[in-house]
Amino acid sequence: MTALAQSYNQPLYEGGVQLKHNVIGASVTLYAGTLCMNEGGVAKVMTAAGLAGGAKLLGFPTSTYTNSVASNVTLPPSEVMMFRRNCPMVVGVKAGDEPTIANVGGNVYLKDNFTVGATDAGTDQAVVLLEVLSASKMLIKLP
Repeated sequence: MTALAQSYNQPLYEGGVQLKHNVIGASVTLYAGTLCMNEGGVAKVMTAAGLAGGAKLLGFPTSTYTNSVASNVTLPPSEVMMFRRNCPMVVGVKAGDEPTIANVGGNVYLKDNFTVGATDAGTDQAVVLLEVLSASKMLIKLP
């Protein structure tokens, strides 16, 4: 599976935390249910390279946020973006690097905004594998 360019209806569990952010990147759509990052104070689609470069994981939004302008936009307080962290999340798997039942309870690694793999490239963000839902879907716990 590759990065997701559409909304994904994540199951919502009790618990978790909510992060708020008000600057959205230029010409970007942050899809509901997919991972986002804070790169230099700007909310963007999460990439492994961005996190390796020092961006912070925001989590996933429960609504889709779109900025069609070719520059960053600061949103008013009434339109602040909200992201979920420290909670379960359903994701896809990286072809050729699929986690298995042997990985449950241990770390798997974020590869893009909707994909995990079994191996760490050296700078990948670790998350805990909670359940193998199918050959192509996993339940993880975000930090």
